[in-house]
Amino acid sequence: MLHIGEHLLISHPDFSLLIQPKAKLVVLLNHGRFFKQYHVQEVKLPAKQPAKITAKVAETMAWKGGKRVGLGTKEYATSTHWIRLGGASAYTLYSVPDSAHPNLDQPPPPTGLGLAAIDVEEISSLVNNKTPVTITN
Repeated sequence: MLHIGEHLLISHPDFSLLIQPKAKLVVLLNHGRFFKQYHVQEVKLPAKQPAKITAKVAETMAWKGGKRVGLGTKEYATSTHWIRLGGASAYTLYSVPDSAHPNLDQPPPPTGLGLAAIDVEEISSLVNNKTPVTITN
């Protein structure tokens, strides 16, 4: 509840992702500036990768018991999250167990980058299918 004299600040984020597989980093940018970085736990990529790939987030996914679940379902809160990137990349940002999620029931995809489950949950809540992604060595 606002009172007279108080200010309400409304954010207009413009997120993008910079992925650096060799450095094991995923950097979240807001309006092209550093916002937050996440550490990659697992790298499962083909040996030959282009020096730079430009893509977009294709979709955010949630899995429970081997089945996809939708946002708003009762299973979503306890599901395993992934972020699939579109374009020429075969990248998926997938969840690996962490202290908050010691047991994940969805096996990882064959290729992609594994981040702590809590990090993938956070990133997936901030990006959408218009979010640009740059992948560099």
